[in-house]
Formats: sequence, C-alpha cells, structure tokens
Amino acid sequence: KVVESLGGSGRGFVDSGPLLEKAFAEKSGLGWQGKHANIITREVGSWIFLSELVIDLDLVPDAPATDHCGSCTRCLDACPTDAIIAPRQVDATRCISHWTIEFRGDELPSLADRFDGWIFGCDICQDVCPWNRKRQTPADEPEFAPRPGTVGTDLTAWAGLAETAFNARFERSPVERAKYPGFLRNVRAQLRRPTVQTDREP
Repeated sequence: KVVESLGGSGRGFVDSGPLLEKAFAEKSGLGWQGKHANIITREVGSWIFLSELVIDLDLVPDAPATDHCGSCTRCLDACPTDAIIAPRQVDATRCISHWTIEFRGDELPSLADRFDGWIFGCDICQDVCPWNRKRQTPADEPEFAPRPGTVGTDLTAWAGLAETAFNARFERSPVERAKYPGFLRNVRAQLRRPTVQTDREP
C-alpha cells in the first residue's frame, strides 16, 4: 500500500522467487555475506529471514555493507563435513542441509557418518559464529517456538513415527520439505552411526 500511495507497483518475495537475495541484501547495506555464506547483520547476526520488495520507483540506496568477519574461521573449522571449502563457498554435495532436506534418494552417502546427529538441516556454522553467540535474545514470535514433542525426542522414537503422525506433527512446517520417506531415511542413517547422538531437534 505504501508503494501504491507513491504511484508505483511491485511484488514481494519471501524465498518464493529466483532472486539473488543475499547479493541484494549486501548491496542494500542490510548485512554482509559471512564466511559461512549467510548474511550477517550487526544487530542480530545471521538468524534472520530475507524478504524482498521489487518495485518500479527510484529510491536513494543505502551504502553497501562492509565485511566484519575479520580473520575468524570458526564456521569453516566447525563444519563436520568440510562443506565450507573456502570463505563464502559452500559445496552443496557435502552440506548436511542439502542431504537431509533436498536429497530424494533412498540412502544417504557414507558422508552421513559425519552428520553429527542432524536429521533435518544443520546450523553448526551459525551456532559457532561470534556474531550470533553475542546475540542470543529469543524470538518472541510464537510461530518460531518448537512444537510440542520435538525437542529431546530420541532417534528411536522418530524411527517409529507413523506417516500420519509425521503429517500431523509437521504440517505447515519446514520439515515437510524432507517428506516422510526422506525424514525416516535421515533418522536411520544417524541410528547407524558408530556414536549416536539421540537428542537432536529436527
């Protein structure tokens, strides 16, 4: 409505279109692309969602963001699969999030032995980032809160989850993207690990 009141038109995006949103965020001054390849802001670190409004109005742009990672390499050092092959370069074929969310095969590669207990996505590179560790204020949005029965659930319990229970538990959540067969595949892979961590949240 604000754009329309100024005589323009536009379209909004929230991970819903082929936009180079990280590059735009950096150029707009919102934040810089950290060595883990996520956008980092000085205010809240990298725990953010990016959204865009593409409009046909001429606006005065803010100055591009500057890099504040310095010599820190914690994200590169912490990645259990060495997916961050260089600063700001992530090899998707080694990324836990790729394999546990996007991959549609029946079995995960042997690399899954290094998934550190993750069964959906991975946030290790963000967990260790100093910009995030300094800003641990919980979000007050109820939609971001863990759903009942997800935190602390044992892997063996996840392995016995029926499809109907999966659909009910994760309806309208990001976990749906893995689909039921993929979710169980991820759980089985972690149960086969030599040392199993059974308290991961999906």
